[in-house]
Amino acid sequence: MKRIPAITALLTAVVFPAIGGAQAAAPVYVSVDCMKSTSPGYVQLELEMWKPVHQYLVDSGKRRSWTLYEVVFGDRSRCDYYTVTTYSGEQQLNAYADYAAAFAAVHRGADAGEQMAATMAARKHMASELWVLVDRTEIQEHRFAVINKMLATDPVAYERMESEVFKAGHQVLIDSGDRAGWAVYALVSPIGSAIPYNYGTVDFVNELGPVPMAEAMLTGNPDRDLDAMHELLGLRDHILSETWALVGTTGSGDD
Repeated sequence: MKRIPAITALLTAVVFPAIGGAQAAAPVYVSVDCMKSTSPGYVQLELEMWKPVHQYLVDSGKRRSWTLYEVVFGDRSRCDYYTVTTYSGEQQLNAYADYAAAFAAVHRGADAGEQMAATMAARKHMASELWVLVDRTEIQEHRFAVINKMLATDPVAYERMESEVFKAGHQVLIDSGDRAGWAVYALVSPIGSAIPYNYGTVDFVNELGPVPMAEAMLTGNPDRDLDAMHELLGLRDHILSETWALVGTTGSGDD
């Protein structure tokens, strides 16, 4: 299968955590880290020890946000948790984050080496991916993120389809309370023939279950035919979907 490189330009701002405010000109990058827990205490370590450190980095302008998700429907054999760190533009993406200094500022007197050792014993860091936001609706507070990974051989046509057609249907679902938000992302790294997808969409929801997607698409696109819109789905292969539950998140430095 030939891999098509993802387009790295994007249109607007905001990622997995629920944040609002005006659109930003800087691209929003998303680092998604796959974690395999090896101890029942892993989540407590993330929330009590490391979430305040990430909040410190957000407040210091080094990060946009940090979130921990648990895989509730999907293959948990390799990754049962994901951390999602977001960055506003290349400046934040490339900014050096002094975790030792941040830890010392947040947890005065605690031994950072001991806590890092405890964290490494509680989970294995299996893989990392870097994504860039392409487009999105507003994103409200949510309990779940439904992750859809796609392969598009014509990135320009695929992005146009998502932004000009399907985004309107998702907005109808948000307005009706059936969805809390939607976004589409392009994969930046890793890429190559071994990676079976180059785009991802995320449906943010508070309740799991079917939604009236066809009706929403017709309402959001009154001048389009449903069959013709369905044919547009041929612009991508839907590789897989899984559902993550939100465990904890920082406040956003951009609110």
